[in-house]
Amino acid sequence: MTIGLLVWEGWCSPTIGQKLITGILIPAIVLWFWGRWMAPRSPLRWPEGYRFIAEVVLFGSVVMVTVMTGHPRLAVTYGILAALSIALTHGVR
Repeated sequence: MTIGLLVWEGWCSPTIGQKLITGILIPAIVLWFWGRWMAPRSPLRWPEGYRFIAEVVLFGSVVMVTVMTGHPRLAVTYGILAALSIALTHGVR
């Protein structure tokens, strides 16, 4: 859902250059980052605390971008789902 929102919000940009950067490049960087340091089977996986901070920053940034592009209800829904995901991932042991 995170990548989908980033792509969709990126393609809402006014110029083709902004669409390419925000709709393709940023989601690609996020996918690379997640696969490299956050994925469960990554040999370079970050420790629990770092992953928690990275998830809060990433998901919070997506919420802010979604609000800034004029979709506050979608941002709230996504934020609730992201917070629930973080709580279940890092809070339940």
